Amino acid sequence: MSDEMPNETHQCQICNENVDHWDRYPNQVCERCKNKASDAYGRRLEFSNESLSGGFTAFYRGTEEKYESRLCYIDGVRCAIGEHRFGGIVVEVAK
Repeated sequence: MSDEMPNETHQCQICNENVDHWDRYPNQVCERCKNKASDAYGRRLEFSNESLSGGFTAFYRGTEEKYESRLCYIDGVRCAIGEHRFGGIVVEVAK
C-alpha cells in the first residue's frame, strides 16, 4: 500500500478506536489517546510542529516548559512521539 493516502484503518492499541492506517506508522494511536499523553510522572504534554516547514516540539500542557524526550505515556502505555511525514505529529505505541 502507498504511504501517501491511507485507505484503510487499524485499531488504536490503547482504546481500539479506528485510526487511518499509514504503513510508515503501523502503531499510531488515535487523536483522543494522543491528547492524553503525559510524561512518566503524569504531567500532560502537548506537541506541535516548530514551523510551517516542519520540525518537532513538545512541551508541558499549559506552560512553555519544553519537554525534551521523544517518549510519553498514555494510560500507562509507553509511546514514541515523532513528526508525521506529511506534517503534524504522530504518536505510536513503542515496541
